[in-house]
Amino acid sequence: MLFPFFLISKNSDPDSNGSSSKLQMIAYRFLFKLHKYRAERRGFQNGYNPEPALTSALSEKQQLSKRATDWNRPLQTSRYVVFDTETTGFYPYNGDEIISIGGVVIENGRICEDQVFHQLVNPFRSIPPAVSEITGITGKMVADKPGVCTVINSFLDFIGDGILVAHNADFDMAFLNIKLNWYTQKEICNPVIDTYKLSRTMWPELPSHDLDSLLKKHGIPIEGRHTALGDSLMTARLFLIFLNELEERKIETLKQLYYYLHLKETFAYTP
Repeated sequence: MLFPFFLISKNSDPDSNGSSSKLQMIAYRFLFKLHKYRAERRGFQNGYNPEPALTSALSEKQQLSKRATDWNRPLQTSRYVVFDTETTGFYPYNGDEIISIGGVVIENGRICEDQVFHQLVNPFRSIPPAVSEITGITGKMVADKPGVCTVINSFLDFIGDGILVAHNADFDMAFLNIKLNWYTQKEICNPVIDTYKLSRTMWPELPSHDLDSLLKKHGIPIEGRHTALGDSLMTARLFLIFLNELEERKIETLKQLYYYLHLKETFAYTP
């Protein structure tokens, strides 16, 4: 399944000012509208109806942030927002919802632990017992929390013009953008770096590139696993190692990272 969002990938060309295939864009929009229509007919909006003022604010915010990416931005000194989501399941089109968003800032090559984002989200549906067991999040904990649009609105303020970083970013960006597109017809435009794909590119010989395996390989203590903030902090520590490796390989800007991933035939999706 293809999802509409913007990742640093072999499909996003820094020399084309962020433009992409019109046919590809049409295909994304068609698939999104098809699945959204099917979800609406099945009643998968879970009874959540954000205030029009909130959706208007989100839409306006996304319109303002939709500007050309600075592909010459230096990797070592850029501002990154490393983030993670926890959800009720794997399928946003079939009624699964975000129940937590966490993030931490990396700037000038260090983790800014005083700049963190962590918010529970009311999914307006039940949380499966298996999910509660893994994440520690129960229905009672989220019953009085804000809905997804309110939390994403705050998260966008936290992101600003930073570069997003996530492990298996396809999953997290799909949930965020599907919800944004559902209610505002807008999407997150910030560049996204996927540490899974980056690891696969730099160390193709590794038997596995899942988060647990990479944390063990690089000697990072596993703390707060399967919590949005805990996974964000561990991914941030992992990404700092990746940044050092990129510097050793003389990859110093977003454009150079693009070409590195392109030549290694690592791919992700872009609208």
